[in-house]
Amino acid sequence: MTAKQVSELIEVKPSTVYQWVHLGLIPYVKLGKCVRFKKAELFRWIDKNLRKERISFKSVEKTLGKYPSSKQKEFFELE
Repeated sequence: MTAKQVSELIEVKPSTVYQWVHLGLIPYVKLGKCVRFKKAELFRWIDKNLRKERISFKSVEKTLGKYPSSKQKEFFELE
């Protein structure tokens, strides 16, 4: 895969993908001057970096109480 394809897949700018390559944060293959990405390695990297955070309803309610949008107010009836 190209950097552009990767950026579209994970919804970041291509410059971000190249920055991650430069910093060694994402697995890649260098072919001459070209940078390519193996799908299997990329998906393994995504799975490895998946964050499994537990969020309590109270913390969500507290955050929404501080910064509610109109849709959130309507959905959670925060008014």
